[in-house]
Amino acid sequence: MAGESIEERVVTQALPDGPRAGTWEKRSSFLRGRIYHSAVWTYAEMIVWGGGSEGQFYNDGGVYDPVKDAWRPVSETNAPSGRWGHAAVWTGREMLVWGGRSSFAPSHNQNDGALYNPESDTWRRMTSEGAPSPRSQMAAVWTGEELIVWGGWGDGGECPITGGRYNPATDTWTALRLENAPEGRLEPAFVWTGRELVVWGGLLQDGKRSSGTGGRYDPESETWKALPKEGAPIAARGMQAIWTGTEMIVWSGANLEGDPPLNLGLQTGGRYNPNTDSWKPTATDGAPDGRLYYAAAWTGEEMIAWGGGDQRSGNLRTGGRYNPIGDVWGATANAGAPSGRGLATAVWTGEGMLIFGGSTGGAEAYNELYYYRPNARSAD
Repeated sequence: MAGESIEERVVTQALPDGPRAGTWEKRSSFLRGRIYHSAVWTYAEMIVWGGGSEGQFYNDGGVYDPVKDAWRPVSETNAPSGRWGHAAVWTGREMLVWGGRSSFAPSHNQNDGALYNPESDTWRRMTSEGAPSPRSQMAAVWTGEELIVWGGWGDGGECPITGGRYNPATDTWTALRLENAPEGRLEPAFVWTGRELVVWGGLLQDGKRSSGTGGRYDPESETWKALPKEGAPIAARGMQAIWTGTEMIVWSGANLEGDPPLNLGLQTGGRYNPNTDSWKPTATDGAPDGRLYYAAAWTGEEMIAWGGGDQRSGNLRTGGRYNPIGDVWGATANAGAPSGRGLATAVWTGEGMLIFGGSTGGAEAYNELYYYRPNARSAD
């Protein structure tokens, strides 16, 4: 089920770093270690909030300045209650947090939230009137004017097909139309294209099958359209998606089938182009080992995937860089990389990828911060 641990076995072998492997730098630690937290980039700072570890669910956070390598705490006054698996987006002025749950089981889900202003270090509550039903691990994007949330995991293990649009200027919710919406699922891969929410894959309600379907939602016309199945990647959960400006790239994850189901990572992926409504596969030659719950970011030229793991390989401290123009993979640096972990968050700063938190699948989670710069060269 969602949240299940990756096997607690760390893969530590080091591979030779290539000339374009980049560099790792350990930065200042802060907060308590956590997983299923959120991280958003404000164009100058990273805000980390919420998450949990060792049976605790946090309502604290920190703001990190990568230039100064300095953290400052997020106020807890008027903050939402402690939770993980919540939605978090950056509006251009505030971090908007909604939903999530304070339980390992599918219970104690929330449908409230708040907006955090890092300049004033203040929270303001958002209305719950008209909000979608309580849920966690849903798709969530910022359109430039509204938060859109869809799917997720509700109390009792329900995977609703419902969703909503929240406008912070009017503090109002509008329900999404459901005609032609995809089957409900948790932890789908998702992107905002500038016009539509696109979702694909995820874990279906019975907890034993991953999804190989998806949909695209246009808030202007309030319509759903199914993604084509022809050429789509194999059904998967635990993967990430990034938007290149023209395509959604999804990679790896686990194809979950059978009883008992096994989380075995895939080396395959796909590129979906909304303009042609078609899929292309990502290259497998040179791709990293398959994995789920890895950290990912888009650099403007490449997708970076690092960490994660599966029930065959354990927790990986390796990664890859995928260039969609050449359809080629390169490796991330190994020297100085963090120890293997999954469920870490990542943001792209314009120069590098900040990776925070994560866990090996045991009770304790990391509070470490690392900075990976793909274009920097080692001093060695």
